Amino acid sequence: RSSLSLHLRPLPSKKPADEDDEEFSQPIKFSSSKASHKTWNVDQSLGSKYQRPWWKVLPISLLGVSFLLWCALRGETVIDEQLEKNLYEQLPGLLSDEEQSKSR
Repeated sequence: RSSLSLHLRPLPSKKPADEDDEEFSQPIKFSSSKASHKTWNVDQSLGSKYQRPWWKVLPISLLGVSFLLWCALRGETVIDEQLEKNLYEQLPGLLSDEEQSKSR
């Protein structure tokens, strides 16, 4: 019967062991890393030539602006009045008689 054995040997290191321990014991400096805001920008993520076509941006922008204008300029409705009422006015049986007399 033959058995297969696997022996792992550490790869030879170019640095002495003391330098490796010192390097790993120190925190990674974010300011000098590739994730830092000093080195990263949107163009790198999307590609340097990336630009959305106007026919995709314009309808969504117009829809958003028109919705905001509608919200700001519309008249007050019955639903708005009901939403402004106190919860206890909406549901009169919610409080007991003693709690209602204390709250008034």
